[in-house]
Amino acid sequence: MNMKKENADISPECDMPIHNLRQFISRLETAGELSRVTVPVDPVMEIAAITDRVCKQPDGGKALLFEHPTGSHFQVATNLFGSATRVCQALGVVSINELTDRLRGLIDSIPVPDSRTLDRQITALAEFSRFAPRTNVDPDHALIQMDPPNLSSFPFLKSWPEDGAASGYSRYITLPQVFTADPDGGTHNCGMYRVQLRGDSDVAIQWKVGSGAARHAELYRLAGKPMPVAIALGGDPATLFSAMFPLPGDLDELTFAGFLRGTALVTSPCQSVPLLVPTGAEMIIEGYIDPGDTVTEGQFGNHSGLYSPAAPASLMRVTAVSHRPDAIIPATVVGPPPMEDCWMARAWERLLLAFLLKLVPSVKDIHFPFEWVFHQSAVIVINNPQPGTVKAVAGQLWARPWFSSARILLFVAAKAGIHGLPQAAWKSINVTDASQDVYRDGISGRIAIDATDCRLQRPEVKSSAACAELVTRRWKEYGFA
Repeated sequence: MNMKKENADISPECDMPIHNLRQFISRLETAGELSRVTVPVDPVMEIAAITDRVCKQPDGGKALLFEHPTGSHFQVATNLFGSATRVCQALGVVSINELTDRLRGLIDSIPVPDSRTLDRQITALAEFSRFAPRTNVDPDHALIQMDPPNLSSFPFLKSWPEDGAASGYSRYITLPQVFTADPDGGTHNCGMYRVQLRGDSDVAIQWKVGSGAARHAELYRLAGKPMPVAIALGGDPATLFSAMFPLPGDLDELTFAGFLRGTALVTSPCQSVPLLVPTGAEMIIEGYIDPGDTVTEGQFGNHSGLYSPAAPASLMRVTAVSHRPDAIIPATVVGPPPMEDCWMARAWERLLLAFLLKLVPSVKDIHFPFEWVFHQSAVIVINNPQPGTVKAVAGQLWARPWFSSARILLFVAAKAGIHGLPQAAWKSINVTDASQDVYRDGISGRIAIDATDCRLQRPEVKSSAACAELVTRRWKEYGFA
């Protein structure tokens, strides 16, 4: 890897706000957070192997820009958001906790928040709706139309040996922003879904049941019409994060992205489908899905260290591809933690806390351990626990979609000052009584562990303040550095 500053197509402008991928990469390079890989590297597994090793370095390693992927003249960027520092840079905050404070300030203006209608309650707030995207009818002149569309010319990644083995298509778009709308155009969705390349002009999109895109696809199926879809790569990092977050209900992701970045996004119409996408993207892929037209997608290596099985996915037939002449393809590698997506989920953790502080007042803090995060499991910090508090709060959390699939909820008391999994695990094994402090949901097998020690009457072991001060004062005298 070779660090270098000079590159005509990415100029550092540190005092400018970040509005697109290039500005973000420039900011990272100026801050010493980027490594350029200047030698040819294969997008088939080699880029992923390098990224995986870097992601597991202390604090997430550096962002990577691969300047010469073999078989393509387009660059690839990975691990862009793979550290707490870079997540903060992407979202324009000094501390990740600023996300909690800002969203909490918004939600606190709702007198009686209701989790069932929270999306509509937030949308009705002037402080939120003022960030609705603005439409620019002029095309983005930075993009050129590819005629005919040829997705094979781009260096999309194959990450793991058996990716796509069931169908023979092994390359994936792993940081897509997928745009859909209902047939009437009343609700829009921007989600991050797995996209498998299937030749030059077809892709398979794997969206989960219950997701915004899946709901739209069902409406188009009932209407007997093909569904327009647009996939954007790059653009403002806030849009990517908003697409990843499981926001409540039909809360508009682009308005939420504007709220995160502090200014409304600008959108432009697509060339061949009736959808709007944010300006400033590196690449836009457009097309249609027949909701009844599916293909087998997978298998796909994921965070569990296993392959998710092959399954039916929607087939999108591409009608247009536009891109910057020197497009940079953003990509992520999904695998056993720690990986880039763990750090991205930390941003959601801080935003989710803002919702919970209002909806479940007993909760003071939450923590998604990297080893648990993708199963919605968490360490839950609660205030002043009493016998029965944990069982009640667990029921409230399981009833909400954010924790409906949580396999383990581990509860600790706020007074314990626990901030991570090692301390919480130590507490849980030492203070819990499995016959009284472990609650099981009989239907799903979910469990809640009460490690709050609210039943225990024994005093905690703590150093005296005077002794701690004495030791601190004499530390060097003892001969320690």
